[in-house]
Amino acid sequence: MESEKIVQGTIFNIQRFSIHDGPGIRTLVFMKGCPLRCRWCSNPEGLSSGISVLSNTRICISCGFCSRSCQYDAIYIQPDGRYQIDRDKCRNCFNCARVCPSNSKSISGEVKTAAEIVAMVEKDNLFYKHSGGGITIGGGEMLAQPEFSFEILRQCREKGLSTAIETSGYGSLAWLLKIAEQCETVHFDIKAIDSQLHKKLTGKDNDLILKNIKALSKHLNKKKDFRPELIIRLPFINGYNTQPEAVSGIVDFIKTQIEYYTLVEVLPFHNFGEKKYEEMGLTYEFMDYPNSTARDLEEPVRILSEAGLRLKVPKW
Repeated sequence: MESEKIVQGTIFNIQRFSIHDGPGIRTLVFMKGCPLRCRWCSNPEGLSSGISVLSNTRICISCGFCSRSCQYDAIYIQPDGRYQIDRDKCRNCFNCARVCPSNSKSISGEVKTAAEIVAMVEKDNLFYKHSGGGITIGGGEMLAQPEFSFEILRQCREKGLSTAIETSGYGSLAWLLKIAEQCETVHFDIKAIDSQLHKKLTGKDNDLILKNIKALSKHLNKKKDFRPELIIRLPFINGYNTQPEAVSGIVDFIKTQIEYYTLVEVLPFHNFGEKKYEEMGLTYEFMDYPNSTARDLEEPVRILSEAGLRLKVPKW
């Protein structure tokens, strides 16, 4: 008898007891790798597909173990006596993270099999049953590891677990449709309709994204039995995609191009990932940029509401 294929991939976090990523209490699995470079991304450790090292000098105890362990001379001491990584010299050997007693240097990312992920998710099955929750796969971008994402969802469905994904839609349409078949909920981001604005915000144009969501909605609209909820998420960044013409473009696209959707969800900007950029040696473009308020989103929400879209807005 031929043994079942072992499918594995790379994740950077598993967050238990999430309540913002689908119905009920959920376990959120973060995939490594993303083709977009959204300028406000709150999970920069998920952008690269490989395993990386983080450096949180705020908790460095100045022991020097990391410096002595680095064979590439990539650790230097700052004026405050704490040790930092020279990213130009770092080769991700991870020696610094292995010897750091304070976890100031840490490894982001680990390789897991689909079965290992499912076993971890199952531990909270009691909470799912009482709340209607389950597993949500996010990232990064789950379409960057489509076979891995699919296999996790397939095995979860076999065990009767509720399944959901969060996606930018930038990836293979064939895999997107196949993965959606294993989901009860699909969260799909639309960041901008104008291609140049989308490229300014994310580093990529949106031709593939818009093509994929149109195809997905058409595919789901034809299904007569089971079909997942399709929730269109709108991440609004104050002053970038909140202008009336940008919001009206989204409205027009949804009303004329989307054959099936369940809900439109407004996502306000937040700067929760700010400290992660420092830990990765990256520059955060939205440093000290204020989080969205109800007043900031008043006009976009009005335009969406008056268009008659089925809408979910945040509660402040």
